[in-house]
Amino acid sequence: LAPTWTPTAPGARPVRPTATAMSPVPPVRSSRRRWSERLCLAVVFLGIALHGISPRGSIAYTDAAPVEKEGGSAKMVTLLAIPVVFVVMARSISKALANPKAKHGESALTADVLPAVMFGLALWTLVMCAIQHGYLPVPFVEGKQCEYLPIVLTFIAGYGVIVLEEVFEIHKTATALILGVMVWALIGTGVTMPSQEFEEAVAETLHDVSEVVFFLVGALTVVEIMDAHKGFDIITASIKATKKKELLVIIGVLTFLLSSVLNNLTVVIVMVSLLKKLVKEDAFRMKLGGLVVVASNAGGAWTPMGDITTTMLYIGGQVTTVPLLGNLIFPSIMCLIGTLGWELMQMDDGTFERPKAEGGEQKAPVGQSFVFWGGLAGMIFVPVFSGVTQCPAWSGMMLNLGILSLIVSLLHPHDSHFSLHHALQKIEMADALFFLGVLFAVGGLERVGILKALAEKLSEICPADSVVAILLGFASAVVDNVPLVAASQGMYDLTQHPPDDALWNLITYCAATGGSLLVIGSAAGVAFMGMEEKVSFGWYLKAIGPAALIGYFFGVAGMMGQQAAGLALTS
Repeated sequence: LAPTWTPTAPGARPVRPTATAMSPVPPVRSSRRRWSERLCLAVVFLGIALHGISPRGSIAYTDAAPVEKEGGSAKMVTLLAIPVVFVVMARSISKALANPKAKHGESALTADVLPAVMFGLALWTLVMCAIQHGYLPVPFVEGKQCEYLPIVLTFIAGYGVIVLEEVFEIHKTATALILGVMVWALIGTGVTMPSQEFEEAVAETLHDVSEVVFFLVGALTVVEIMDAHKGFDIITASIKATKKKELLVIIGVLTFLLSSVLNNLTVVIVMVSLLKKLVKEDAFRMKLGGLVVVASNAGGAWTPMGDITTTMLYIGGQVTTVPLLGNLIFPSIMCLIGTLGWELMQMDDGTFERPKAEGGEQKAPVGQSFVFWGGLAGMIFVPVFSGVTQCPAWSGMMLNLGILSLIVSLLHPHDSHFSLHHALQKIEMADALFFLGVLFAVGGLERVGILKALAEKLSEICPADSVVAILLGFASAVVDNVPLVAASQGMYDLTQHPPDDALWNLITYCAATGGSLLVIGSAAGVAFMGMEEKVSFGWYLKAIGPAALIGYFFGVAGMMGQQAAGLALTS
C-alpha cells in the first residue's frame, strides 16, 4: 500500500503523501537535537581555534619549566578532530534511522540512543582534552597531574562500561578497543613526552600485548583442532562422576595440577572447552568455569612456569626454585581448599546432565588419540621450548599449532572439516580483540608510570610490607598484575629483602591469586569471560567472588602460619 500523490493543478505545489499503515512516518527531528549538534560542532572548532591562538600552543608545561612538545599543535588538532567524527557519525545514524526505508523494527529508542552515545563520546573527548591542556581547571589538580587525570578518568570510565556490559548492552570488545586507543591518544597529545620516546613506548606495549594475543589465538586454534577430532571425549568418558559436588572436586583438583606445569591461560582454555562437552546446564557449567579460573591461578602460583608473575619474580632473582616450591605449595593448596570448601557448602548434592553427542553416537575420527595427546603434549612443551631457545611463549604455541596442522593435513588430506582453515573459522576473534584493547590500555598506564605510582602510594599509606603485598593482590584484580609486580620489584631492594624473603613469597602468592577476585583481574579470567558468552562482570562477582575471596585469605593465613611456625625455606 504505497502512498500516492494527490493530483494538483498545473504549477501548483504538490501535497505531501499521507502515510498508511504500511508506510511509517519518519520521526520529526527535534530542534533541541539540531541545536545540540550545532553547539557540539561549534565547541569543537572553537577548541581548535583557541589552541591555535593560545600562548601555550604546542608548549607542554611541567612543574619546573616549559618544555617544547614535538608536534603539539598537530597532535591536538588531530585529537580534537575525533569529536567531529563522532558528531558526523551521530548525524548520519540519526538520518539513517529517520529514513522511512529503514529496516522494520528500528525503534524510536534506538534512534535516540545511538546519536546520544556518539555525542557522549565527543563531549568526553573534548572535556578530557580541555583538562589536559589547561582550558578547564579542576579543583586541587595542578601541574603534571592535569596531564594524567584525564587518562585515569578515561580508563575508569571504560572499565565501568565493561563492568556494566549487561546494563548498557554494549559489547565489551567494542568498549575495550575504544578504551585502548583513547588512552594512548591522550598520552600522545597531552603528556610531555618526546615523539621518539612515545613511538618506542607504543611499539613496546604493542609487542607485549601481541605476544598474549598470538598465544591466545594459537591455543584456541589448537583446542579447536583437538575438539574437531573429538579428543575431549577421551577425558569426558574417563570422568564417571554423576554428582555435582563430586565433579566440582575433580575439576578443581585437575585444574590445580595442570596449571602447575601449564600456562594459566592454556589451562583455562582447555578446561572450559572440556566443560562444554561435559555439562549441559549453563548455570552449573559457568560456575565450574569460574572455579577453574580460581584453581588455575592458585595452581600457577607455586611453580616458576605456572604464572607469568611468578616467572617474573623467578627471573628477577626474588625467588628461587626449591624454596618457591616449598613455601608456596601449602598456601596455594589452602586457597584451593577454601574456594572449593565454600562452594561445596553452598551447592546441592544433585546430579548433572551431560550434553547429548551431536548426531548421536559416531565413530571416533582417525587419529583421535594421537591428535588430542599430541596437542596437549605440545602445550606442555611450550615453556620448555621457551626456556631452551629463549623464544617467546607465543612462538612455541605457534610451533605446536604448525606441527599439529601438518599432522592433520596428512591424516585427512581430503576432509576440510579437520583442517586448520576450518579451526580458524570457529575461534572467536572477538576474544583476542578484547585482550588487545584491555591490555593496550593497561600498558599505557604502565608506560607513563601511573601503576608504579599506585604501588608506591600503597606503600606510603600502609607501612607494614605484608599489608602492602595483600593490597597489591586486591589491586591486581582491577589492573594487570604484571606491571604491579614489576613496580614491586623496583620498590624493594634485594639487599633489604634478600631472595626468598617472606615478603617476596607473599607478593608472589598475592599477585598470582588476587586476580581471581574479579573476572577481569587475570588473563585466565578474561579468556573465560570470552569463551562463555553469558558470563559478565556482575555474574562473576556474585557467583564466584565470595569463594575466591575466602580462598585468597585462606592462602594468606596459611602462609602467615607457615612463616610464624618457622617452616619457611630460604636459599
